[in-house]
Amino acid sequence: MSPNVPNTLRLMNKSLVLNVIREHTPLSRAQIAKVSGITKATISEIVTELLDEKIIYESGMTEGGLGRKGVMVNFDANHGVGVGIDLGGTKISFSLFNLNAELLATAQTETYKVATRVEFLQHFNHAIRQFLNQHAVSADKLKVIGIATPGIVDYHHGIVLEGSPNLPEWENIPLADEVSAVFKVPVVLENDIRSALIGEMWRGKCQRVHSAALIGVGTGLGAALLMDGKIIRGANNAAGEIGYMMFSREHLSHNWRNKGCFEVHASGSGISQRYQELSGKALSAEAIAKLAQQGDTLAESLFRELADYLAIGILNIVAIANPEKIILTGGVTQSAPQFLPYIQAHINQHTFSQTLIQIEQSELGTQAPLYGIAVLALNQVYPSIQFMSDAQLS
Repeated sequence: MSPNVPNTLRLMNKSLVLNVIREHTPLSRAQIAKVSGITKATISEIVTELLDEKIIYESGMTEGGLGRKGVMVNFDANHGVGVGIDLGGTKISFSLFNLNAELLATAQTETYKVATRVEFLQHFNHAIRQFLNQHAVSADKLKVIGIATPGIVDYHHGIVLEGSPNLPEWENIPLADEVSAVFKVPVVLENDIRSALIGEMWRGKCQRVHSAALIGVGTGLGAALLMDGKIIRGANNAAGEIGYMMFSREHLSHNWRNKGCFEVHASGSGISQRYQELSGKALSAEAIAKLAQQGDTLAESLFRELADYLAIGILNIVAIANPEKIILTGGVTQSAPQFLPYIQAHINQHTFSQTLIQIEQSELGTQAPLYGIAVLALNQVYPSIQFMSDAQLS
């Protein structure tokens, strides 16, 4: 590109052209100029750069019309791929995604039952390697790895600051550097619920929404916030750790450090823990949900309790953030018919015309964090590609 064009403008023009091609592929250079409003000479220079980078390719000619035909330019979504991973307390999901943040393949495994971080990372890296081999991904094709993990995450430095009690020694880990050293590609790290919210913004129920909350009710409990188009991380990346919310004066005198008050009353592991304390039987949240469906009094009461606590937490979020949407996700929401009507009834009773909101269940489910971490990872290695230009993700 001409050296007398300021660098910022050059980059903006290049990004605009790339995204025009990506969104409308295939196009001729003349069509790109018409859509973008950039001169044909500048378009020609930018297209040459992008062809050299192999992120676009030429194929065929324009059809019809009079005069000189133009060569069609295409975005090459499969020029490179990334691996997205959602680290859960009970399951780990893997995905392969292309440069359009489309999921090409997925796989799932049980979370490794090991005692130390070192053992966990050995299993983890081995599983990534197996996944890459299974899909015949060569080293030159792999461009980035994205990891969505529970806990407080420093997104900018790729560090798990304070992790989940469901993963071994999961705190103060430079996880991005650890994995990058093995696979020799950039690694992007983000909180799992925040990744899921970005996934909902990209492919789910939060598309074209500017203020929303996603609440993950799974093995643990967490939330992510979108306010006025910006993903909220907080001063120390701890925004959304609602598992530690408390609801009465009595809660102040209890030590909730291992599992927060809200999480004890409104998560899969919390329901299992409370059922065992009250019945002496160790059952999964899924099994307790089935008992509730069959009319088991204790199981029903625990899900009613979960509904009440979730309603209080949601009402507090509504009062503070006034979101357009609140979405529930996570394994426990598979039992939503057991508790969602009660939550909505409480919300309807305690909100006003400007804050009344419908609580919705995610349709993406386990794919949401995989979509979200794909977008974040690609933003890191291909900043010119704009997936949601009206949202501030980092």
